[in-house]
Amino acid sequence: MNRRITHIAPVMVFLLMCLGVEAQVYNTRISAKIDLEPNTEFIEITGSAFNKTEINESLYYILRVITKDSNNSNASTSDKSGRFVLAAGEKSNLAQTTISAQTTDRIVLLLLIYDANKKLLGKDRVVVNGTAEDERMAAKTGDRVFMNTAVKKNEGFMLRGLVIQETKTRPGRDFYSMFYTAYLNNNINGEKIVTIKETLSIANNTKIEVLVDNVKILEFFVRPQNEYLKAYSTEAIRRVNKYFQNLREGKYVINQY
Repeated sequence: MNRRITHIAPVMVFLLMCLGVEAQVYNTRISAKIDLEPNTEFIEITGSAFNKTEINESLYYILRVITKDSNNSNASTSDKSGRFVLAAGEKSNLAQTTISAQTTDRIVLLLLIYDANKKLLGKDRVVVNGTAEDERMAAKTGDRVFMNTAVKKNEGFMLRGLVIQETKTRPGRDFYSMFYTAYLNNNINGEKIVTIKETLSIANNTKIEVLVDNVKILEFFVRPQNEYLKAYSTEAIRRVNKYFQNLREGKYVINQY
């Protein structure tokens, strides 16, 4: 009897360790995100990271594509990886790849982000041409599963990524151009409309308001110097990005009256 208990104990320890691993919470400091952009021929895949902390982070990423042939049990894996530094509040696109929009293979997309000590901080997983079992598992894990390659149909139609310009002066237009370029480069693609609004202020000066769905994110007086505008553009992108991240995580609800 004692001999049997001795054999069972290591198994129980192993199971508890596995449960502990599953219970880890990712994406709290560094958020990993896989975005899919389908067109008629390809699905473009972009892996990105967002630093939610107030300090710079030295990180390492792996963007993994696991393809299982629909005609047999063969599977192939391809990785893109690299080291990068992410400033506080910064979002960065890490790697891109494509898959055929007509494929019937089951494809698992996995983005993993580690710190300098090889601790896993960020994780995102997407299954294209997933099975019913994939959907059942996703209900527990929060993974995204698409039952066929018509990704747009599965995600539903939503008008995203709109940035509206309401400027009056050339420096105002320059700021909008800087902001919008950074907005696209950071792949923010927000669910709410962003408005860059320039209004008259004291002594015929103007000020810029950066609004997300009529919520003021940033306000500053306009000056024509490029470095000044560029600095405020960087800060505006950081704040807008953080606003959308908080909104997606349900950290606050803003009531308008």
